[in-house]
Amino acid sequence: MKVVVSCINFIRAKGLKHRQFQEFLSELESAHGDVLYYTELQGQGKLICDMYSHIKAFEVKLALLLEQVKKHNFIHLPATQNLSAENPAVPFPAEKCVEALEMLKAQFGVRFRKLHVNAKEIRLFQNPFVADIDEAQPSYQFELAELQNCDVLKDAFKPNSLIDFYAALPNDTYPNIKKHAMKMSTLFGSTYICEQTFSRMKLLKTPMRSRLTDEHLHHCLRLAVTRMEPDIQLLTSQMQAHSSH
Repeated sequence: MKVVVSCINFIRAKGLKHRQFQEFLSELESAHGDVLYYTELQGQGKLICDMYSHIKAFEVKLALLLEQVKKHNFIHLPATQNLSAENPAVPFPAEKCVEALEMLKAQFGVRFRKLHVNAKEIRLFQNPFVADIDEAQPSYQFELAELQNCDVLKDAFKPNSLIDFYAALPNDTYPNIKKHAMKMSTLFGSTYICEQTFSRMKLLKTPMRSRLTDEHLHHCLRLAVTRMEPDIQLLTSQMQAHSSH
């Protein structure tokens, strides 16, 4: 993994190297024309359960690919399959490829070990209606029993996003489940909000606005990062232009 990261950093460090790499991929007629980052899980609205699903799927694919390569089955490796067909006299380095795949599998097991340890918590957040009440923490059990037997909430679960669903749960009935949902949903979201806030602060604190106080900065940041839209007409109708005498 360190070799891959260093190679990507070397390519993207200078504009000339990056353009030469793109031209090289174009000459090879590669399926991808640039370095792939796979950053779909970064940003607003990304949840830990999405990441866990992608990782689990990749691990299953990797295990399947490993067994197939051991048997010289390249059905899911079309480039390797074509190369072996074009050069049948050249032996395929199966041992080296198997070693690389096993190393990748081991790295995934180490890097994402904490996700597997907290798999029950993630699945509870992803779909509380199929969670096993007996295996849940005692603080969630009664609330899960109430939730899983509420037909109204079952009907509201599928058409809505997880964030909207948990936001609509009554706080007095499901306080622990809502607290758990807040914890899970902010694992990525808090990072995004932090980065967004620093970007907004950089735009607000310009040399032309040097007299900006901490209170003003606080209010400006709240307005810049909030998702709430003010009702301007209602606010202006409630304002009084002149104080009463």
